[in-house]
Amino acid sequence: MPTPTGVGTGARIAAYRRLHRLTQKQLASKAAVSYSLLVKVEQGRRPASSSFIAAVARAMGVSVTTFTGQPYASDHAHDRLDGPLTDLRAALDNYDFPLDELPVRPLPRITADVNAVLLARRGANFGRIIAMAPPLIDELVQISQTAQGRSAEEAHRLLAHVYRSAYDVAYGLGLSDLVSLLLSRMDYSAQRAGDPYLMSLYGYMRAYSTFATGRHEVGRKIISKARETVDPGVRAGELPALCSAGNLHLRAAMLATRQGDIDSARDELAEARRLAEQLGREVVGGARDGAHIQSFGPTNVAIHAAAVEMERGNHGKSLQLAKLVQPPADYFPDRLGHFWIDTARSQLWTGRTDAALASLLKARKVAPQQAKYHPSVRETATGLVRAARRTPDALIGYASWCGAQP
Repeated sequence: MPTPTGVGTGARIAAYRRLHRLTQKQLASKAAVSYSLLVKVEQGRRPASSSFIAAVARAMGVSVTTFTGQPYASDHAHDRLDGPLTDLRAALDNYDFPLDELPVRPLPRITADVNAVLLARRGANFGRIIAMAPPLIDELVQISQTAQGRSAEEAHRLLAHVYRSAYDVAYGLGLSDLVSLLLSRMDYSAQRAGDPYLMSLYGYMRAYSTFATGRHEVGRKIISKARETVDPGVRAGELPALCSAGNLHLRAAMLATRQGDIDSARDELAEARRLAEQLGREVVGGARDGAHIQSFGPTNVAIHAAAVEMERGNHGKSLQLAKLVQPPADYFPDRLGHFWIDTARSQLWTGRTDAALASLLKARKVAPQQAKYHPSVRETATGLVRAARRTPDALIGYASWCGAQP
């Protein structure tokens, strides 16, 4: 059955439920979600959370994108992403063979471009990432397959970071096949880079993919294994290890929350908070900490504390914790954008519609491409339109911009 177009997530869920000959009570039981919430989502009276969509999708044996409507192909064409995406897929065809007469630049010049890709990732600039990635992949694969020793390892290290950056784009656009391929390529290069922290980063990214499949128990096992890689560095107080471990604890907290294991989620948050206090500052990468280090610090922990309560459905408490988030002026747009997207969802749930629209506008301001393609943004904007007695012009414009289906 093709995905219905021109309708919202709730209508898609209802259509597939009927196709599977399930009543609402049967689907709610099978997916372990609230029956009353399922009814409201199908009727368009409540926005569907990411965890809700994943649970329902798994119960019916379909992908999350079946219900979110991703990928939004017409928007890809409008934003001129379809051509670069085709080039990216072509570049990923080769990862382990040298090509005849492929010219490559010196590694220092390539490194500068990879650093630019990393900055674009932190800015959630999807277009710049996928425009730069294909030629970089070609060059770095060539070096990795023809050089020896440290030069080959460095090429693989840079490749792993380019793959990771492209992964963020593929995940954000809902391109699940491309997500899997990029993870595979990242694993290949991370194993050959001579950098133990790249393997922990690979585990961190691999676990992220389980949010879409609902296999949270698998994600937690992946995180546990990744921790083994960084534990020696944590005990030695090494900066990259502390940042890697902190991020792994935060990811584990979200996975535990999705599983309903709140005690473990709180333990993971507490451990992440302890590591952030040990650092005593925001680690931001770049010239100060190294372009390839994972960012981590008190702000990230505070954002995740609010996100845990949002995932639990404690939207009032989530908003209280969100007020405590005080990001630095130069905080990363991609992370800040997610924060405003989550905040808007909790504000909608608590009836603070004006505040929710303001948060969505902030998300668009700091990371426009991330906001435009995020399913939660479309869900929240749709909910705001349906809740409005008189739809303000700003909301009409926003809903049109992000493709919301009122």
